[in-house]
Amino acid sequence: MKCFRLPGAMYAGMNLLHVFIYICCGNMRAMSRSVVPVLIQKIVYIVTSLTILSGSMCAHAIVSMEDVHLGKPPEGFTGAFELDLAFEGGNTDQAGAATGVKFQWTRAKVTDFILANYAYGESAGVTNKNRGFAHYRHIHRLDAELAWEGFSQLSADEFTNLRVRALLGGGVRLTLGEVNESKAFFLGLGAFYEREKLDTQLPDEDDTENALRANTYLVIKYQFNAHVSLVSTSYYQPKLGEFSDFRAIENFSLQSKLTEDSSLKIGLDIAHDSEPPRDIRKTDTSLTIGIVVNF
Repeated sequence: MKCFRLPGAMYAGMNLLHVFIYICCGNMRAMSRSVVPVLIQKIVYIVTSLTILSGSMCAHAIVSMEDVHLGKPPEGFTGAFELDLAFEGGNTDQAGAATGVKFQWTRAKVTDFILANYAYGESAGVTNKNRGFAHYRHIHRLDAELAWEGFSQLSADEFTNLRVRALLGGGVRLTLGEVNESKAFFLGLGAFYEREKLDTQLPDEDDTENALRANTYLVIKYQFNAHVSLVSTSYYQPKLGEFSDFRAIENFSLQSKLTEDSSLKIGLDIAHDSEPPRDIRKTDTSLTIGIVVNF
Protein backbone atom coordinates (compact mmCIF):
# COMPACT_ATOMS: atom_id res chain seq x y z
CA MET A 1 0.00 0.00 0.00
CA LYS A 2 1.47 3.32 -1.06
CA CYS A 3 0.55 6.33 0.99
CA PHE A 4 0.96 8.80 -1.83
CA ARG A 5 1.27 8.74 -5.59
CA LEU A 6 3.34 10.68 -8.07
CA PRO A 7 2.96 13.33 -9.28
CA GLY A 8 0.52 14.15 -6.48
CA ALA A 9 3.12 13.32 -3.84
CA MET A 10 5.62 15.68 -5.44
CA TYR A 11 3.02 18.43 -5.45
CA ALA A 12 2.19 17.68 -1.83
CA GLY A 13 5.84 17.67 -0.88
CA MET A 14 6.44 21.08 -2.46
CA ASN A 15 3.48 22.53 -0.61
CA LEU A 16 4.61 20.94 2.67
CA LEU A 17 8.03 22.49 2.19
CA HIS A 18 6.39 25.82 1.34
CA VAL A 19 4.39 25.69 4.57
CA PHE A 20 7.39 24.79 6.68
CA ILE A 21 9.67 27.44 5.18
CA TYR A 22 7.00 30.01 5.87
CA ILE A 23 6.70 28.86 9.50
CA CYS A 24 10.46 28.81 10.00
CA CYS A 25 10.90 32.25 8.53
CA GLY A 26 8.06 33.52 10.65
CA ASN A 27 9.73 32.14 13.77
CA MET A 28 13.06 33.67 12.89
CA ARG A 29 11.36 37.07 12.67
CA ALA A 30 9.34 36.53 15.85
CA MET A 31 11.55 38.86 17.89
CA SER A 32 10.78 41.81 15.63
CA ARG A 33 7.00 41.31 15.22
CA SER A 34 3.95 41.16 17.40
CA VAL A 35 3.23 37.52 18.33
CA VAL A 36 -0.52 37.58 17.69
CA PRO A 37 -0.48 38.94 14.08
CA VAL A 38 2.28 36.49 13.11
CA LEU A 39 0.40 33.55 14.62
CA ILE A 40 -2.80 34.54 12.80
CA GLN A 41 -0.90 34.73 9.50
CA LYS A 42 0.56 31.27 10.12
CA ILE A 43 -2.80 29.70 10.89
CA VAL A 44 -4.45 31.21 7.80
CA TYR A 45 -1.59 30.04 5.59
CA ILE A 46 -1.60 26.54 7.08
CA VAL A 47 -5.36 26.12 6.61
CA THR A 48 -5.11 27.27 2.98
CA SER A 49 -2.23 24.90 2.27
CA LEU A 50 -3.95 21.97 3.98
CA THR A 51 -6.92 22.48 1.68
CA ILE A 52 -4.58 22.00 -1.28
CA LEU A 53 -2.73 19.09 0.33
CA SER A 54 -5.71 17.11 1.53
CA GLY A 55 -6.27 15.37 -1.79
CA SER A 56 -2.77 13.96 -2.06
CA MET A 57 -1.40 13.43 1.44
CA CYS A 58 -1.64 10.32 3.54
CA ALA A 59 -2.66 10.84 7.18
CA HIS A 60 -0.33 8.76 9.31
CA ALA A 61 0.52 10.31 12.70
CA ILE A 62 3.67 9.19 14.40
CA VAL A 63 4.34 10.63 17.81
CA SER A 64 8.11 10.20 17.93
CA MET A 65 9.81 7.84 20.36
CA GLU A 66 12.52 10.49 20.57
CA ASP A 67 11.83 13.75 22.39
CA VAL A 68 12.69 16.89 20.46
CA HIS A 69 14.39 18.45 23.51
CA LEU A 70 18.12 17.95 23.99
CA GLY A 71 19.85 16.89 27.18
CA LYS A 72 18.33 15.13 30.18
CA PRO A 73 14.51 14.65 30.00
CA PRO A 74 12.47 16.79 32.42
CA GLU A 75 11.59 15.12 35.72
CA GLY A 76 8.07 13.85 36.35
CA PHE A 77 5.20 13.13 33.97
CA THR A 78 5.12 14.63 30.48
CA GLY A 79 3.24 13.80 27.30
CA ALA A 80 2.41 14.69 23.72
CA PHE A 81 -0.64 14.39 21.46
CA GLU A 82 -0.65 14.55 17.67
CA LEU A 83 -3.47 14.79 15.14
CA ASP A 84 -3.36 14.61 11.32
CA LEU A 85 -6.44 14.95 9.10
CA ALA A 86 -7.02 14.67 5.33
CA PHE A 87 -10.23 15.12 3.31
CA GLU A 88 -11.16 15.22 -0.38
CA GLY A 89 -14.53 15.74 -2.04
CA GLY A 90 -15.83 15.78 -5.60
CA ASN A 91 -15.36 12.93 -8.04
CA THR A 92 -13.69 10.88 -5.28
CA ASP A 93 -14.61 11.17 -1.64
CA GLN A 94 -11.68 10.41 0.64
CA ALA A 95 -11.12 10.95 4.34
CA GLY A 96 -8.30 10.00 6.64
CA ALA A 97 -7.36 10.62 10.24
CA ALA A 98 -4.47 9.59 12.42
CA THR A 99 -3.73 10.25 16.04
CA GLY A 100 -0.92 9.47 18.42
CA VAL A 101 -0.21 9.94 22.11
CA LYS A 102 2.86 9.57 24.32
CA PHE A 103 3.07 9.41 28.11
CA GLN A 104 6.50 9.64 29.74
CA TRP A 105 7.66 9.33 33.35
CA THR A 106 11.21 10.38 34.23
CA ARG A 107 12.90 10.18 37.63
CA ALA A 108 16.62 10.18 38.53
CA LYS A 109 18.29 7.85 35.99
CA VAL A 110 15.14 6.07 34.78
CA THR A 111 12.67 6.92 32.01
CA ASP A 112 9.53 4.94 31.11
CA PHE A 113 7.20 5.81 28.28
CA ILE A 114 4.16 4.44 26.48
CA LEU A 115 3.49 5.36 22.86
CA ALA A 116 0.33 4.61 20.86
CA ASN A 117 -0.79 5.49 17.30
CA TYR A 118 -3.87 4.73 15.24
CA ALA A 119 -4.69 5.60 11.61
CA TYR A 120 -7.93 5.11 9.66
CA GLY A 121 -8.92 6.11 6.14
CA GLU A 122 -11.71 5.69 3.59
CA SER A 123 -12.00 6.21 -0.16
CA ALA A 124 -15.43 6.29 -1.82
CA GLY A 125 -16.91 4.83 1.35
CA VAL A 126 -14.50 1.87 1.41
CA THR A 127 -11.91 1.50 4.15
CA ASN A 128 -8.36 1.74 2.76
CA LYS A 129 -6.37 2.22 5.96
CA ASN A 130 -6.73 0.61 9.38
CA ARG A 131 -3.63 0.21 11.53
CA GLY A 132 -2.57 0.57 15.13
CA PHE A 133 0.58 0.49 17.19
CA ALA A 134 1.49 0.48 20.92
CA HIS A 135 4.99 0.56 22.39
CA TYR A 136 6.43 0.53 25.92
CA ARG A 137 10.08 1.29 26.72
CA HIS A 138 12.16 1.37 29.90
CA ILE A 139 15.49 3.24 29.82
CA HIS A 140 18.02 3.16 32.67
CA ARG A 141 20.95 5.56 32.35
CA LEU A 142 24.19 4.11 33.71
CA ASP A 143 26.24 7.25 33.02
CA ALA A 144 26.34 10.18 30.60
CA GLU A 145 27.33 7.96 27.64
CA LEU A 146 25.61 4.63 28.30
CA ALA A 147 22.11 3.35 29.09
CA TRP A 148 20.36 0.00 28.88
CA GLU A 149 16.78 -0.35 27.68
CA GLY A 150 14.01 -2.92 27.44
CA PHE A 151 10.90 -2.67 25.28
CA SER A 152 7.74 -4.42 24.15
CA GLN A 153 5.39 -3.69 21.26
CA LEU A 154 2.06 -4.64 19.69
CA SER A 155 0.97 -3.64 16.17
CA ALA A 156 -1.62 -4.53 13.53
CA ASP A 157 -2.26 -3.42 9.96
CA GLU A 158 -5.26 -4.72 8.02
CA PHE A 159 -3.86 -3.72 4.62
CA THR A 160 -0.49 -5.45 5.00
CA ASN A 161 -2.26 -8.64 6.17
CA LEU A 162 -0.81 -8.24 9.65
CA ARG A 163 -3.32 -9.39 12.25
CA VAL A 164 -0.92 -8.82 15.12
CA ARG A 165 2.80 -8.50 15.74
CA ALA A 166 4.11 -8.86 19.30
CA LEU A 167 7.74 -8.37 20.23
CA LEU A 168 9.95 -8.18 23.31
CA GLY A 169 13.54 -7.01 23.35
CA GLY A 170 16.34 -4.96 24.86
CA GLY A 171 19.79 -3.54 24.34
CA VAL A 172 22.12 -0.64 25.04
CA ARG A 173 21.96 3.01 24.01
CA LEU A 174 25.20 4.89 23.42
CA THR A 175 25.61 8.67 23.35
CA LEU A 176 27.90 9.63 20.44
CA GLY A 177 29.91 12.74 21.14
CA GLU A 178 28.88 15.67 23.27
CA VAL A 179 25.23 16.57 23.80
CA ASN A 180 24.70 20.33 23.77
CA GLU A 181 21.91 22.83 23.16
CA SER A 182 21.95 22.36 19.39
CA LYS A 183 22.67 18.68 18.66
CA ALA A 184 22.69 15.09 19.95
CA PHE A 185 23.51 11.69 18.43
CA PHE A 186 22.60 8.25 19.83
CA LEU A 187 23.31 4.68 18.70
CA GLY A 188 21.20 1.73 19.83
CA LEU A 189 22.38 -1.92 19.72
CA GLY A 190 20.23 -4.85 20.79
CA ALA A 191 17.84 -7.60 19.73
CA PHE A 192 14.21 -8.65 20.03
CA TYR A 193 12.02 -11.71 19.63
CA GLU A 194 8.87 -11.25 17.55
CA ARG A 195 5.78 -13.31 16.80
CA GLU A 196 3.54 -12.42 13.86
CA LYS A 197 0.09 -13.69 13.00
CA LEU A 198 -0.79 -13.02 9.36
CA ASP A 199 -4.01 -13.04 7.36
CA THR A 200 -2.74 -15.38 4.63
CA GLN A 201 -6.19 -16.04 3.06
CA LEU A 202 -4.88 -19.50 2.12
CA PRO A 203 -5.97 -22.47 4.26
CA ASP A 204 -2.77 -24.50 3.66
CA GLU A 205 -0.33 -21.63 4.38
CA ASP A 206 1.20 -21.12 7.82
CA ASP A 207 -0.16 -17.87 9.27
CA THR A 208 2.30 -17.58 12.19
CA GLU A 209 5.94 -16.52 12.03
CA ASN A 210 8.52 -16.32 14.81
CA ALA A 211 11.89 -14.61 14.51
CA LEU A 212 14.83 -13.29 16.49
CA ARG A 213 16.08 -10.01 15.04
CA ALA A 214 18.96 -7.68 15.72
CA ASN A 215 17.88 -4.12 16.48
CA THR A 216 20.18 -1.25 15.56
CA TYR A 217 19.18 2.39 15.36
CA LEU A 218 20.73 5.83 14.94
CA VAL A 219 19.11 8.97 16.34
CA ILE A 220 20.03 12.46 15.13
CA LYS A 221 18.60 15.54 16.85
CA TYR A 222 19.34 19.08 15.73
CA GLN A 223 17.98 22.38 17.02
CA PHE A 224 18.22 25.10 14.35
CA ASN A 225 17.03 27.83 16.69
CA ALA A 226 14.64 28.30 19.60
CA HIS A 227 11.67 27.37 17.39
CA VAL A 228 12.74 24.87 14.71
CA SER A 229 14.08 21.36 15.34
CA LEU A 230 14.81 18.13 13.46
CA VAL A 231 14.70 14.50 14.61
CA SER A 232 15.76 11.52 12.49
CA THR A 233 15.60 7.90 13.71
CA SER A 234 16.88 5.14 11.40
CA TYR A 235 16.39 1.43 12.20
CA TYR A 236 17.98 -1.70 10.71
CA GLN A 237 16.51 -5.01 11.89
CA PRO A 238 17.92 -8.14 10.21
CA LYS A 239 16.75 -11.64 11.09
CA LEU A 240 19.55 -13.41 12.94
CA GLY A 241 20.89 -16.30 10.89
CA GLU A 242 19.17 -15.03 7.73
CA PHE A 243 20.44 -11.51 7.06
CA SER A 244 18.73 -11.26 3.67
CA ASP A 245 15.48 -10.98 5.65
CA PHE A 246 15.58 -7.49 7.12
CA ARG A 247 13.52 -4.41 7.86
CA ALA A 248 14.77 -0.85 7.42
CA ILE A 249 12.78 2.07 8.82
CA GLU A 250 13.29 5.84 8.71
CA ASN A 251 11.26 8.27 10.85
CA PHE A 252 12.11 11.89 10.00
CA SER A 253 10.37 14.98 11.33
CA LEU A 254 10.70 18.75 11.37
CA GLN A 255 8.86 20.77 14.00
CA SER A 256 8.25 24.48 14.29
CA LYS A 257 6.72 25.98 17.43
CA LEU A 258 3.36 27.69 17.09
CA THR A 259 3.05 28.37 20.82
CA GLU A 260 5.02 27.31 23.89
CA ASP A 261 3.17 23.96 24.03
CA SER A 262 2.20 23.30 20.41
CA SER A 263 4.07 22.77 17.15
CA LEU A 264 3.52 22.25 13.46
CA LYS A 265 5.09 18.93 12.44
CA ILE A 266 6.06 17.65 9.01
CA GLY A 267 6.96 13.95 8.96
CA LEU A 268 8.43 11.52 6.45
CA ASP A 269 8.19 7.81 7.30
CA ILE A 270 9.70 5.06 5.14
CA ALA A 271 9.40 1.36 6.00
CA HIS A 272 11.02 -1.39 3.93
CA ASP A 273 10.51 -5.13 4.46
CA SER A 274 12.77 -7.30 2.30
CA GLU A 275 10.39 -10.29 2.64
CA PRO A 276 6.83 -9.02 3.12
CA PRO A 277 3.71 -11.23 3.17
CA ARG A 278 2.32 -12.48 -0.14
CA ASP A 279 1.00 -9.72 -2.47
CA ILE A 280 2.28 -6.93 -0.18
CA ARG A 281 4.69 -4.32 -1.51
CA LYS A 282 8.12 -4.10 0.08
CA THR A 283 8.14 -0.35 0.79
CA ASP A 284 5.61 1.97 2.41
CA THR A 285 6.12 5.73 2.42
CA SER A 286 4.09 8.47 4.06
CA LEU A 287 4.43 12.25 4.04
CA THR A 288 2.35 14.05 6.68
CA ILE A 289 1.63 17.38 8.28
CA GLY A 290 -0.03 17.73 11.68
CA ILE A 291 -0.22 19.49 15.00
CA VAL A 292 1.59 18.29 18.14
CA VAL A 293 0.50 19.43 21.59
CA ASN A 294 2.81 18.86 24.55
CA PHE A 295 1.58 18.61 28.13
